[in-house]
Amino acid sequence: MPVIPARNQAIVFDLDDTLYAERDYVLSGYRAICEHLSDDPSHSDRMRDWLWERFLSGRTAGAFDALNENFSLGLTGPQITELVAVYRDHSPQITPRPGVCELLTRLHVSNLLGIVSDGFLPAQELKLDALGLAEHFDAVVFTEAMGREAWKPSPAGFEAICRELQIDAGQCTYVGDNPSKDFAAPNGLGWRTVQLLLDGQVHSHKPAPPGGEAQLIANSLEELDGMIA
Repeated sequence: MPVIPARNQAIVFDLDDTLYAERDYVLSGYRAICEHLSDDPSHSDRMRDWLWERFLSGRTAGAFDALNENFSLGLTGPQITELVAVYRDHSPQITPRPGVCELLTRLHVSNLLGIVSDGFLPAQELKLDALGLAEHFDAVVFTEAMGREAWKPSPAGFEAICRELQIDAGQCTYVGDNPSKDFAAPNGLGWRTVQLLLDGQVHSHKPAPPGGEAQLIANSLEELDGMIA
């Protein structure tokens, strides 16, 4: 019989901008919003393109209020709130980063795999479904299910996944993208931490709090694979 390697290490990933490009989700959400607002494809496309150019210029806050003003849509406060719900509840058109599926398959041979991710529900669940990656993971913790106070940099999500995987913190590695919140808690718990630093990420430039820097930086999936191996 073949020998099955003992899975005595856990590799835990962030979701957004780590396993897929977050900007793809933003564009998908803008598309859903604009199709919700207009049955005219050309008008919907103009609004989507305007939002996207605004995002690429670095203006991310207040997108729907700005859209309302720029296109004189006459939306009320409750209607703006409805757009937020449409954005979060839409089925996103996103795909894993090239090479992610192959990396996860290789890692899962000899490691437990998990996800610890912040973000609103059901948006995070819809993202994972759209990516088709759930089968690769032994445990998934969406911190929103534990309450907003469990969002990173809280250690709650990391402690929860250790319980689910039945593994000690010293056997865990966390891979994320956002220095401002991803690594402080796992560093404090004795995990190994790796920042996956790739072009086009939304939050990778943000400064880390004291003690919040990743211990290692990988500039590609191939480099990440080598570090973990």
